[in-house]
Amino acid sequence: TKTKTKTKTKTTTTTLPTSPPTTGRSWYPSSCSSSTSPPPTFASVLSTALQPPPTPAWTSLGVIKPSKTTDHRLLIQNYTAPSLASALRDREDTLQHAAHLLSKNDLPALTLLLRPHTPSYITLRRTRKLELNLSSGFSPPTLEMLRKYLSRMPRQVSKAHLRRASVILPLCDVDGVPSVLFTRRSAAVRSHPGEVCFPGGMVEQGEDGSIVATCLREMREETGLGCSNVLGILRCNWGEVEDITGVAVTPVVGYVGEVGRGRGSAMDLNGDEVAEAFTVPLQAVLAGENWIRQTGPQPDVFVGGRHVVWGLTAFLLGRFVEDVMARYKVSFGEEGGEGEGR
Repeated sequence: TKTKTKTKTKTTTTTLPTSPPTTGRSWYPSSCSSSTSPPPTFASVLSTALQPPPTPAWTSLGVIKPSKTTDHRLLIQNYTAPSLASALRDREDTLQHAAHLLSKNDLPALTLLLRPHTPSYITLRRTRKLELNLSSGFSPPTLEMLRKYLSRMPRQVSKAHLRRASVILPLCDVDGVPSVLFTRRSAAVRSHPGEVCFPGGMVEQGEDGSIVATCLREMREETGLGCSNVLGILRCNWGEVEDITGVAVTPVVGYVGEVGRGRGSAMDLNGDEVAEAFTVPLQAVLAGENWIRQTGPQPDVFVGGRHVVWGLTAFLLGRFVEDVMARYKVSFGEEGGEGEGR
């Protein structure tokens, strides 16, 4: 008689955990563990998952300044809508061209197109200063450099003004030394007697054909000097100027030539309006130690000449130094050294 033996097969069921154990052991399968380091715990995996995304490898340098808030303010205050629209169109053309080159996998051409926008190029462009050689005084090339930059300065007109005036910031040479010409008002005038100023005055409706004609007429009446080399308008915020004087004053920059021994005798001062005329070397104007910094809305004070310069005249002189001359590395020759603004 044959006896059949039944063998029962024991089935084992493994249940995976649905939540991590309370202990610090790994709940990952042993096959995922490294033989040289302990397996990660649930807490470490969760901590890694909750980490913020990594910081981008680049930081925007902005259009003018890295700060977005500062950039927006400078763009709104210093540029007109047409110039911003033109710049936006140029930037959009560049981006579309870059996308086209990328779609064609033309990396050499894409690199060449975007190279001016790399941080090194942007930093170099913002810090580079053009050479302005004034070792022999102002010359046609240096005057042309100033003229070109003045023509590119953005308008900063925020509103219309009823009371308009114009002054000229007269650049000159004194025996070959580049200088700035000032006048001191007569004690007999009603407004600001005895103060240092630039030649200029109120616009005469029906007599002055332009704002430039106003300051040229006033300079001729006050000093007897003419100016055939007008370099441009020093763009500044009329609102700031009006806060100082109550009048919207447009500053014009011009070169009146040599006012040394030969030309100086040609000045015919109007004694009723002008007590004296004097010059200050441009190198002294650019020297920071000749300026007293003011806190608050008051303009800085210039103390590097024969008389103290303050108020509107100091404000306009400071704008010329900071907005125009600071762009250049100015050379005054071996004895004069160099100046780069205050």
